[in-house]
Amino acid sequence: MRFSPSGVSRRPGVRVKGQSGALCPFTLTPFLFPFLVAAMLLPLPVIAESPAGSGPALAAGPGADLVQANCGACHSLALVTQNRMSRERWLSTIRWMQAKQGLWELGDAESEIVDYLARYYGVTEPRWRRKPLTSQE
Repeated sequence: MRFSPSGVSRRPGVRVKGQSGALCPFTLTPFLFPFLVAAMLLPLPVIAESPAGSGPALAAGPGADLVQANCGACHSLALVTQNRMSRERWLSTIRWMQAKQGLWELGDAESEIVDYLARYYGVTEPRWRRKPLTSQE
């Protein structure tokens, strides 16, 4: 009977006495070492964010700087960009944050902020649905 260098017989189910057949992790170290060093020397990828580093960049438009300053001061702007709400719902959300979360009074900037949010992050019709059928009567 012939035995392979790894300690496992060529016949299935037969092992050489005293050897498990598994490779010792230290036998792979000389082969893996160059890859480990190369991985440590490579720079980490940079994720694009807004200049303030508070999440994704907002859509450019009048009021974006106010939203960046007021909304981005407390939470990530991803919370803004992932939502689609009507003007009334944005205003309701701002009122809730003022009542429950400690958002300061926005004063004259409030209407410009709500206008911006409703315009760029307002309710949109889903693109994947067809229009309702109309009757031909």
